[in-house]
Amino acid sequence: MKKLALLLFTLTLVTSCNVEPLDSAYTQGGVNPGGDDGSESADLTLSVYELDTQINLVFFGIPIETITNSDFLISGNKIASGTNALSANGSAFETENQIITRNNSGQIISDISVNTSGVTTNETLITYTNGVISQITYDYYENDDDDYTYNFTYDGNQITRTKVGTTETTIFTVDAFDRIVSKESYIDGFPAQIETITYDSNGNISSSVTSLETESNTTYVFDDNINPLKVIYEDNYLLSFLRDEYSDEIGPQIAQFLSTNNWKGATFNGTAFNFNLEYNSVGRIKSRDIAYDFGPELSFEINERFNYVN
Repeated sequence: MKKLALLLFTLTLVTSCNVEPLDSAYTQGGVNPGGDDGSESADLTLSVYELDTQINLVFFGIPIETITNSDFLISGNKIASGTNALSANGSAFETENQIITRNNSGQIISDISVNTSGVTTNETLITYTNGVISQITYDYYENDDDDYTYNFTYDGNQITRTKVGTTETTIFTVDAFDRIVSKESYIDGFPAQIETITYDSNGNISSSVTSLETESNTTYVFDDNINPLKVIYEDNYLLSFLRDEYSDEIGPQIAQFLSTNNWKGATFNGTAFNFNLEYNSVGRIKSRDIAYDFGPELSFEINERFNYVN
């Protein structure tokens, strides 16, 4: 069910938040859980970022609902730790804590989820060679089918990922500003999915187009205020994309977490969606509610709350 949801909706919670910069060639205060989201200051220093997601879909005639409520504690403009509470089809919430370990250079070397009983449920290990990521290994303890190992090679402005034990390869291309402009995935040497990304002069994503396995054309709309998530996720820029599924779209992640301004709407295959954003008197974002409704078989709702140090 987790895999299905990720394939259908690429604003993936876990892969968006527990990530680390690749290296300088490809990337650009204390925790205060009682941070103030209503201060009239323009300071955008976050202390807690709340991200709640509800997904409703019908799969082979069976209705499925998942709810994920997450809190991420921020220190020094980096994700320091987090908790994720998941409920499926009305079940009691299961909560996991995320433990992030960094090396002496500040790069994440492990990302582990531990449940309330103290049992590790999954872990991601990242290996670096000469300061850049050379391997990512994921182990989901309950189901080995979800496990993977990715190896990486570099050539100019391209990063090639190979999935060990398969014929799957993915090529990420970055532009002169170290932004991803294309993601091309191949199976048995044949194209499986291609996504192309364009940006506007302000540094916001303007469009993402996918073809082959998934056909989509999305354009993005932003406000004129500074996105407080950008400084946090610039620290996290490429690892979220490097460890995703080959079929995951990356455009929505860029829009939400890495654009200069706050994402306020999108047109998906000709259908426009406008989000609800709340600001303080000087334009500091306090909340954002994102809703996609594709009919009775598929809908998403994302609620974000921004808590600041001051």
